[in-house]
Amino acid sequence: MEGETVMKKSALMVYVAVMVVVAAAAAVVMVFPAPVEPAFGIELDPCKLPKCISECKKALQEKYMSATCAMGAQKKFCICLG
Repeated sequence: MEGETVMKKSALMVYVAVMVVVAAAAAVVMVFPAPVEPAFGIELDPCKLPKCISECKKALQEKYMSATCAMGAQKKFCICLG
């Protein structure tokens, strides 16, 4: 009987410790959210990288990070990341 009580208390302590860690992690995510980076496509056919870069810079302004050309189902697209 005493062994079962000790096991139940230990299990409860482990459960509480895990819940505290999960709550702390959730609090950190809520207080310090990661920045969201926008990504979108612009239809450019044919997509040439210099034109793609200039269109992305125009759309994203100071948030511009990178641009690349990609092939879609039927046309080429410019993918912008900011």
